Amino acid sequence: MFGSPALTECLLDLALQRNIAGFQQALIRTMEQFGVSAWAVIFPPTSAIDGRPVFMAHGIKSAGSPLLALASKQGFDTVVPPQGASPRLLTTLAREISPEPNNRCHVLRSKRDRGGEFVLFCFRARTAAEFTPAELELLTGVGRMFDRCFLALAEDQEHQFEAGLFRLVGNLHPEGLCLLDNRLRVLFENRKFKEQMHVWNHGLAALQNLSLPKQSELPAVWKEACDQSFRAFREVRFPPVSGRMVVTQGSVSTLKQPIDANRWIEGAVRYLAFQSALGVRPYLMLTSTLQRRQTTANELTVARISEQLGFSRRETELAELILRGSSAREIAAQLRIALPTVKTHIRHILHKAGVKTRLQFVGLCRPQ
Repeated sequence: MFGSPALTECLLDLALQRNIAGFQQALIRTMEQFGVSAWAVIFPPTSAIDGRPVFMAHGIKSAGSPLLALASKQGFDTVVPPQGASPRLLTTLAREISPEPNNRCHVLRSKRDRGGEFVLFCFRARTAAEFTPAELELLTGVGRMFDRCFLALAEDQEHQFEAGLFRLVGNLHPEGLCLLDNRLRVLFENRKFKEQMHVWNHGLAALQNLSLPKQSELPAVWKEACDQSFRAFREVRFPPVSGRMVVTQGSVSTLKQPIDANRWIEGAVRYLAFQSALGVRPYLMLTSTLQRRQTTANELTVARISEQLGFSRRETELAELILRGSSAREIAAQLRIALPTVKTHIRHILHKAGVKTRLQFVGLCRPQ
């Protein structure tokens, strides 16, 4: 397939790797087949939004390279722009990372079908033979295989993360849940989320129609919240790649839609970021909950309390705020009356109810 059975075996081993450490070791074994003293590769970003180029190398001179120092501090995307590296930049980088000043060096470049450019640096000692045209052609083909294997590794890593993410958020929020990728495509949503988006769009009567669409239609306010979350995500400056998986819960947009006097749908849009040696993968997590004001058979309405205890109009207003948990200062600010006046009204309310504290008053109106 590629030059020799040993090289073919190395490439097959590379294709089977499913973690970064194993992938890099397989790269080392493969490049040994070409008798190079050192090598380095630049893999273009594997995601469309906020992806990072990934740099791997073996045997290079890492100390004393301003470009590598900048990349290790701020991320490799600060060295290689989104449109790709210029020939001058690659020549400078090759000179900085060369193990010896007089090493032979070839820089091989190939365009990726999905966008971006793969770059392979190959070094040989000055005393070693020059790269032949046949070797360079073979290295170019092998480089394309490197990039394909890396894409397969990246997709496998992303699928593993998504599976773990579904288990995590499904356990944390079993109500309405939807997960979107960086192109706002639905990766996962449960039936509750579909139902609640149906109600959001068409009202409670929509629940009578059990024939839900395959995917929920996001209302305009949800789409705008998604856009806001991704805008906030793009402003986040992630630290250099750490080589481990983390989840970052970011900007939260809270949404609320009343359905009737007692029911409403509450929702939130937040971004999740997956950071590893492959770069940063952004997702959106959408959650929704259909809530209903809980009333028990024993709970008394404020109107009934006022009627039974003979409250004045102002005392009725204060009683309602007390039952909501408002403090005396909050009541004074909301009703725009003096704090001493509020306290006087509260004393009259407690006296008429035959209790000594506000907690006892709440217990009287809402028996357990």
